[in-house]
Amino acid sequence: MRRKVMSEWDAKAAFLTVPDDGWSLVGFANALPCHPSEAETIARYLHRKKLIWLSMRQGHGRVFPAAMRPGRGRPKAAAVEQPALIDPVLAGFLTQAHPTFLKIRLLLGRDPGGAWNEHQALKAEIKFAITVEATNLMTLCRTFAKEHPTIPVAALRDALWLDRPHTMPIVAQTQPDLAMAGSEQFAEQPKGKRRLSKNLTDEERMISYIEAAGRTGIAAYEIANKGKIARDRVVQIGEMFENIGVIRSAVVRTSDRGRRGTRYFMRKYGEPVIGEGGRLVIPV
Repeated sequence: MRRKVMSEWDAKAAFLTVPDDGWSLVGFANALPCHPSEAETIARYLHRKKLIWLSMRQGHGRVFPAAMRPGRGRPKAAAVEQPALIDPVLAGFLTQAHPTFLKIRLLLGRDPGGAWNEHQALKAEIKFAITVEATNLMTLCRTFAKEHPTIPVAALRDALWLDRPHTMPIVAQTQPDLAMAGSEQFAEQPKGKRRLSKNLTDEERMISYIEAAGRTGIAAYEIANKGKIARDRVVQIGEMFENIGVIRSAVVRTSDRGRRGTRYFMRKYGEPVIGEGGRLVIPV
């Protein structure tokens, strides 16, 4: 029975005219004809019989005329294109984003752990720095989306989550556009407030922060972090402004279990309301 099948293959192959540029195994199966799953077996048999020349390269077979056997020069292997697993342009963008991801991981590594009120100042500093890095990443994404409008925002977001699945949830806490279930387009970037000049004095910088904070006020450590002003200098300037009647200060906490700290408010907003346990009552 096996010999009968092989003789049928020989007979069919005698009438095949294989083009010089060859056939793929699927094309060979259609020309024979036979089932595609049998094409490689039949091609190997006919190759041994020197009725065709079978070239295998990277797991892909191609059938050539028998005249192209080794004695007369082996044909060049057909190039097999492997589709890219990720868009090269997106891969380049991920390379640009890696330094930002590294900074976030280093900042997370500085977190001492434990309750918030145990290391309140340090935790607040780390949280603020991570927010800055997440904002920088969002800026990178917006720039990339504008420069490459043909690449969907969803593809950009998927690439980020695929590359950094443990860091992106941290980023998404402050950048909802980069969350796993984000929108198809990035929201319009809000108009930022005028950036403070580097030439401002410590006093001018501090009063600008207090003014921008509005009715909720701003903590002394936040001013120190944002303005790069020494903590004792912040206290000194705060006392000066309070003495001349520009601001008010209060030692409050902003959560039930948080540590109390000095907070500054513009005087025009009135006395800060302090509830039970020294918690600041945020005006609605």
